[in-house]
Amino acid sequence: MVKHLCSCLLLSLLVPFAPAFGDTNLLTNPGFENGTDGWSDRSCKIEVVTTPVHSGAKSAKVSGRTQPWQGIKQSLLGKVTNGQTYKISAWVRLENSESDTVTISIEQADDNGTKYKNVARVTASKTEWVELSGEFKLDASGTLKTLDVYFEGPPQDINFFVDDVVVSAPEATKVEQADPNAPKTEPNDVRKNAK
Repeated sequence: MVKHLCSCLLLSLLVPFAPAFGDTNLLTNPGFENGTDGWSDRSCKIEVVTTPVHSGAKSAKVSGRTQPWQGIKQSLLGKVTNGQTYKISAWVRLENSESDTVTISIEQADDNGTKYKNVARVTASKTEWVELSGEFKLDASGTLKTLDVYFEGPPQDINFFVDDVVVSAPEATKVEQADPNAPKTEPNDVRKNAK
């Protein structure tokens, strides 16, 4: 019994700590139920459609793409904290290709210039919705001018759908409750410190 308990404790120490993410979605209109509110295009066409959808009644369709980097985006400015790690996930599907790659990326512009970071990549399908999920840590330098989460990846002329996008922060650290068995102190008793 003791040996088993020690093995479990050792295993828990060897497993890397993974932050728990909260249920709050930082995005506006993540399921496109309010049209394209909160979203914009990256030099292509975006529209809201009623089929196919992953959940709810609507999803976003991205078309008119002449470059792989073109897609749909939403700004995260004012919604995230520097130095914090965020989980980003979504469901995607292709329209006119049996199988191609779709990527979630971040465009970040600050005092050090503009950089692009891939958060998650998946092989999407024409016949079913596929989830992609990854983590992003904000490491801005100076003034943050642009911070967009966006979808890209398939070759030009391939249309794709996006639905149920989530950007969530780690859960707030819980405040530990005082030990009821700890010895009680008298913070108002100043006689001990009197000279």
